[in-house]
Amino acid sequence: MEYKVYLKKMKRSGEWGDHLTLQAAADRFGAKICLLTSFRDTCLIEIVPRDVTPTRELWLSFWCEVHYNSLYATDDLLTRKTKKKHWLF
Repeated sequence: MEYKVYLKKMKRSGEWGDHLTLQAAADRFGAKICLLTSFRDTCLIEIVPRDVTPTRELWLSFWCEVHYNSLYATDDLLTRKTKKKHWLF
């Protein structure tokens, strides 16, 4: 696909990212992105910034050609307070 067409497509809200967008994110934020995948031969893919040494690390899971999920350590879990419901049912 032509680059201009790709950019127009990726600008739309709700459009799914791909390897190219992950590389762009790694480059922009100086982060190494580690993908745990469901591919048998490449279960771990590391995407590193091109021009800088990574200062942070992001872990994602990737169910082949279907979906990405963020991964984090159990120590990083957010604690949530139960919110008061404002509806009657």
